[in-house]
Amino acid sequence: MIYSERVYKVVHKWNEESDRWMYIEYNQQGKIVGLNYMQGDEYQLFKKHWCVSDMGLTEFYQQQKYTFPIEFKAVDSLSFVNSCMWAYHSAISLYESYLKK
Repeated sequence: MIYSERVYKVVHKWNEESDRWMYIEYNQQGKIVGLNYMQGDEYQLFKKHWCVSDMGLTEFYQQQKYTFPIEFKAVDSLSFVNSCMWAYHSAISLYESYLKK
């Protein structure tokens, strides 16, 4: 693991508007290096099962920063992360629903 990718700080952030707990890992430079989330407000369940980085979501977020650089710079960090979480969730859900057809 590269030093800049080591986890320096972890934040559990409740997003009431989206009804989700957000798990965010930061490196020492304050950059996001890990993400996960859980829909719903059951904090104990979130801590037990979702407080580990989802590498797929994290990589998706990293790619979105370069795909949408204007949006990334125009909104606050948590809003951009939340948008990436919605897009990631939607993409997986749609993919799975089409697999079943």
